[in-house]
Amino acid sequence: MQFSVKSSLFYQVNGPSTILCSMACIRTAGQHVSEEELSESREVERQDMNVGFAENRFTKYEVEEPGELAIHYSSLVRSTVQTVPIQQIETCGVSTLDPEVIPYLFPSRYAPADRMRAVASDLFGHIEGHLAQAMAIEDWLYEHISYNSGSSNEQSWALDTFESRSGVCRDFAHLGIAFCRALTIPARYVTVYSNQLQWQDFHAVFEVYIDGTWFLFDGTHLGPLNGMIRIAVGRDASDAAVATLYGNVCGQGLNVSVGLSEHESEEFAPVFRQDLREREEALFLI
Repeated sequence: MQFSVKSSLFYQVNGPSTILCSMACIRTAGQHVSEEELSESREVERQDMNVGFAENRFTKYEVEEPGELAIHYSSLVRSTVQTVPIQQIETCGVSTLDPEVIPYLFPSRYAPADRMRAVASDLFGHIEGHLAQAMAIEDWLYEHISYNSGSSNEQSWALDTFESRSGVCRDFAHLGIAFCRALTIPARYVTVYSNQLQWQDFHAVFEVYIDGTWFLFDGTHLGPLNGMIRIAVGRDASDAAVATLYGNVCGQGLNVSVGLSEHESEEFAPVFRQDLREREEALFLI
């Protein structure tokens, strides 16, 4: 299904600054990006690059002159999702993991899995199978964490969210990742554009690696799982933040718009976790 994606970031630059942005969608076998444009409201020094994980696409801006700056991104993205019957998914041990998956078992800045092993075991250790545990974690996040805009900041980590029982999408994702890794389930952070999100914004979800596939999870339940479009992946938000600021610059807001492309002839049929449960399926992005 092809989506039209548009986003903008707005800044007030007060002195020499560096802005590192991740707005461009990654390209994968199942995610095709076309008619892509990244532009700025005024002339600044710009460098497009891959940082960290090879698929992630970042742009670095060096800004010397004070004033307002807007960064605009647009593209058409054809994404592919696939579902698998739950009974076909097997739990595999750490010894079977590919080398590139191993880092997603390690504790990270915002997902301190080593400090959450006891609570993860208490809450989910009795559940059999990694997929069933991951689904229980997603349920727990939705039932026990309140989505409250402004309740956390860039320093908040999974332990803060667990204690406060409050956060935004990145906090839901970090806590889910920490729980999964504490149970030896590889998990990674994913920033996405989301079609039919309850309110348009950049969104964060998590994926868990089971039986050779990265399955998609979202503890917020704010958007359909089949409407997610990957921007970047990483161990946590430190690898895949939409923007990281250095120097004398302040964020002034953002705009995000996601919808069906005018070239798309099929009607979008949203798929949520409950739909997958009824069909006894799990979903992943290709």
